Amino acid sequence: MATPDPNSASNPSPPAVGKSASVRVDQPLHDDLAALMQCGITASDAIRDAVGLLADIYRAAWDIGGYPQGIAPLIESANLTPYDAVRHPEQLSLTPRPTPNRGLSDARRSVGQQP
Repeated sequence: MATPDPNSASNPSPPAVGKSASVRVDQPLHDDLAALMQCGITASDAIRDAVGLLADIYRAAWDIGGYPQGIAPLIESANLTPYDAVRHPEQLSLTPRPTPNRGLSDARRSVGQQP
């Protein structure tokens, strides 16, 4: 992730609510979308979920003071909840499939919290 230049005079802003965002699909993005869409979600939902997850991580890093506001945190790992066959509402249309039982914790847990 690129770190914004603190000396930059302008900060980009997101598109207005209700407007579309556009991004050129290169091979890495295509491959990433293909992986996410295996769960039965659309490309739009995959992008929305991925941006939401990353934004949650950024906000958590800033809120706990781990990084200054506006500086992209370095993400070294992700934690996962162990698979169970029960589908939870936050899984949306995710297709259940087996995963190794490695005792992983929740991916959306706030940065710095212990399980």
